[in-house]
Amino acid sequence: MRRTERRRQLIDIMHGLHQQSQSQADFTAAKIAESAGISTVWFYKLVRPEFQALRSQLSGPRLSRDEELSRLRCEVADLRQKLQEVQHKLRTTAVEDLDEAILLIERYEKENIQLRQQVALLQKRLGEGGHVIIQPSHGSAQPHLIIVNNDDTNPN
Repeated sequence: MRRTERRRQLIDIMHGLHQQSQSQADFTAAKIAESAGISTVWFYKLVRPEFQALRSQLSGPRLSRDEELSRLRCEVADLRQKLQEVQHKLRTTAVEDLDEAILLIERYEKENIQLRQQVALLQKRLGEGGHVIIQPSHGSAQPHLIIVNNDDTNPN
């Protein structure tokens, strides 16, 4: 949404809340920004003069410009701190995920090498005239392959 469209939307929201408000406590920048789904800082950047004009029409204590700026600076500092924390967490999470993925790839590569060696051995034995018997394993999920040469199958 462009800045001018967002500004018009905020002014409409402000006028609606202003009509419902009876004091300045009811009509705050934080409430308007929250209902618009934006930060208070961005709200002030877009519609500060209009907000101040509408707010001054309501009864209640008036904040000086310095008090408002001080409050906004605190909010900006807090938002920057949260941003740094989130960025650090994102970097840490990405690194941990990559480490885990690398470990999985290495494990799968080792298993792949072992399986290729077993297949090569079985192909060699079959080529020599042996037989392959698949024997169910006890306590393991995978059956074991046993190579039996022709002379092993003859009981004589």
